[in-house]
Amino acid sequence: MNAEFITQPISGKYEEKIFDLTTFWKSQTWNWVKFTTNDGKEWIGVFRGEPMNVAVAENTNQVAILTSNGIYILDIVTKEVLFYDEQTDFRKITGTPTKDKFVVADYSQIGIIDESFNVKFIELDYHIDNVEFREYFGNKLQVSFEKMPDYDIVNGFLDTENWTIELE
Repeated sequence: MNAEFITQPISGKYEEKIFDLTTFWKSQTWNWVKFTTNDGKEWIGVFRGEPMNVAVAENTNQVAILTSNGIYILDIVTKEVLFYDEQTDFRKITGTPTKDKFVVADYSQIGIIDESFNVKFIELDYHIDNVEFREYFGNKLQVSFEKMPDYDIVNGFLDTENWTIELE
């Protein structure tokens, strides 16, 4: 199972589904995501907004698409929207090693999207800003952020088993 941003495909090459916004305020920018299911079927989703991130939760057949206009969580097989939020402040999203959840970051928090599409933010003893996700090392996601109030750039790991941040 895979999802990736691509350039506009040649018309008719893939089955396409447009996921437009119902709000009056929406960007004129479109982006395309190519989905590949576990059985190899490929299709294209078309979304409004600048592309930001895609993430896959393979064990639930879910894919999250983050654009400048919102976050979509789809069932990659049925091509149906399971969750959408056009007012999101999320800047980053990634899957987890268990392949069943999504980790998100807005400007100052890191959280988990659960099975009911609720976000639970991780409580920290300090404030953070400019969160970046790097790569996984086992069950730990390498992260970096600015630790407030001094704007010190800090590197660490998000442990996806106990949902804590370990600083380097």
